[in-house]
Amino acid sequence: MDLVLLLHIFTSLFMCGLCWFVQIVHYPLFKEIPAAKFPAYQKKNYATGYITVPLMFAELGTGLWLLFTDYSQLFLVNMVLLGLIWASTFIFQVPTHMQLVETPTHTLMNKLIRTNWIRTLSWTARSILLGYLLFE
Repeated sequence: MDLVLLLHIFTSLFMCGLCWFVQIVHYPLFKEIPAAKFPAYQKKNYATGYITVPLMFAELGTGLWLLFTDYSQLFLVNMVLLGLIWASTFIFQVPTHMQLVETPTHTLMNKLIRTNWIRTLSWTARSILLGYLLFE
């Protein structure tokens, strides 16, 4: 089996699991933190990037490598979903996290939870497609 494909599948499945944890547990718990303490908490939360950023870049890099080394149309769909994840990250999640440092409101927290469904469902769909591709 191709090592690049295995690394791609590992990073995708890891990020899918992490995203479900964030969606169901982590983001909803934001509402339990007092507004006065939230900016400091949110800044500490940036440490999450030490895990997510390298994995997302590894997922993207291996995905692009596989895309350009003659993988199927189904893999193209999979990569379009990854593009949607990246777009959502930089259009919704990153700006909303930054706004939460300045204005920790439940409205912004709800926006974060609501828009993160784009990533959660996209990573889930990618995981299913990659499982299919793995056993095809």
